[in-house]
Amino acid sequence: MSKIIEKLIAGFEEAAAPAEAGEKLKVNAVISKAAFIYEKIRNAIDYQEEHLERKGAIYRIMRRKLLLEKVIMENYLLEKYHHENIAEHLLLEMIRAGYLKQDVPVKMVEVVDKIIQKYNSLFAKIKEIEGRLSRKMFRYWLEIVAVEIENAVLPSIKEKALANAMFSVYNPRIELENGLEEKEKELQVYLACHRVLYKWDEAMMRHLLLTLYYPDWSKADEEMIVKTVNSVNKIMLGLAKQINHPRQRQIFHLLKKKAIVFWVIQDVLAENIKRARPLFDNQEALEAEVKKAIAKRYKGVRAKLRRGVVRSIIYVFFTKMVLALALEFPMDWYLSGAINYTSAAINITFPPVLMFFVAIMIRMPKKENMEKILSEVKAIALQGGLSKTFKLKQPLGRGMVMRFMFNLIYSLTFIFSLFVIFWGLNNLDFNFFSSLIFVLFLTLVSFFGLRIRRPVQDLLTIDRRESIIGSIVDFVALPFVSMGRWISGKFSKINFFTYFLDLIIEAPFKLLIEVFEDLFGFIHEKKEEVMNE
Repeated sequence: MSKIIEKLIAGFEEAAAPAEAGEKLKVNAVISKAAFIYEKIRNAIDYQEEHLERKGAIYRIMRRKLLLEKVIMENYLLEKYHHENIAEHLLLEMIRAGYLKQDVPVKMVEVVDKIIQKYNSLFAKIKEIEGRLSRKMFRYWLEIVAVEIENAVLPSIKEKALANAMFSVYNPRIELENGLEEKEKELQVYLACHRVLYKWDEAMMRHLLLTLYYPDWSKADEEMIVKTVNSVNKIMLGLAKQINHPRQRQIFHLLKKKAIVFWVIQDVLAENIKRARPLFDNQEALEAEVKKAIAKRYKGVRAKLRRGVVRSIIYVFFTKMVLALALEFPMDWYLSGAINYTSAAINITFPPVLMFFVAIMIRMPKKENMEKILSEVKAIALQGGLSKTFKLKQPLGRGMVMRFMFNLIYSLTFIFSLFVIFWGLNNLDFNFFSSLIFVLFLTLVSFFGLRIRRPVQDLLTIDRRESIIGSIVDFVALPFVSMGRWISGKFSKINFFTYFLDLIIEAPFKLLIEVFEDLFGFIHEKKEEVMNE
């Protein structure tokens, strides 16, 4: 058994230690079901990655509470909420919604409260020095608050141990041609390990970098906060520079095909933590467990694929219905004097049907992929890693003429594809606006089709063979995927459903949840009084 695996097992054993005894936060089971169902509906409408939902919920809850009390518009401070114990309300709401189990200790309220106080002080100092706290600055740091609270409530001991193991295996084996200084290379490899293993977003990467630059940030005192505020813009630029480093993409793509190897090791440890050491010392037993873990991972990806398809279809269908009712039908009436029900039906049904067919065309990896995973797990577990060194060359820059020519071909192909689509839709009596809506959702489906393939792509540790037909299809489809990605990003910022839920439905609904929970608590107390008399 390699030293890397020994350290990894120690990390998993630490994470598996039983939780401390003590009083737990409690919520009403009946009320929690309503909150849980609401959260599922909202997450289906506001399409985002599953692993980001809990962090997004923390951010959303805090932002909602602040907006409701108009604290942002008044003074941007959390002082009022500290006195009202926003930490306890936050944790209870997370438990009700199913993001946390009902085993959160009461003392966690104090931990979360200290985090809120720390950033409250940060916001106050920024306002004092800058004269104001911009909404962009507030949201930037509020996202970091959400990450820190999530890490405090659910410490990522296993995740940190696995990322460190991956770093230990590949950092010594990655060489950059005309490269960086060793420390900068190490930082980029470390960031890439977290990106490929956990698909962290920018807020998570910012928090990781912040804790690396300031190891004592979790216990930051007033002096450290003042120093941070005095150079806050410089810090933000520094974080962005490392997150968007020009060599990060290269390192990411190299490690992306290695993530499945470490996920399988993680799965084996999770299932066999009590006998991990003898297991990893026995090659035959290890091989059998690895095969079981790979098969289970494949099965889990199939289930995740189905969920991704359903969520994508719901998201596309509901947003399409809103556009149809709000824009397409009125425009049909305005342009033609009547609603074209044929084009409307095609426009409404085509995106989800296309998404369904895209999904059923996805194929799981072949046998040789499993064999490659097995061989690499054994190499890491028994030898500490592969002997191979990965030499990453300096990215070749294209000349201005070549870039212009490639972009021109790319653009002309996209324009020609659009022309063919509009011509075909015109023959089906689509007006220009309906055709535009059709293309809009074609790009969204193209992007979501690529997105729901990710779990399958994550299983691959070997490159799939590319065919000429596949390459041509990719070349034609890529502009639509790129546009769909851009539109999806814009939609997430102007998603009318989420605005409606957050501002009109969620606030009174969550208030009613709290009122009814208090009512149930009161009834329970009265019942106990009667029973004990």
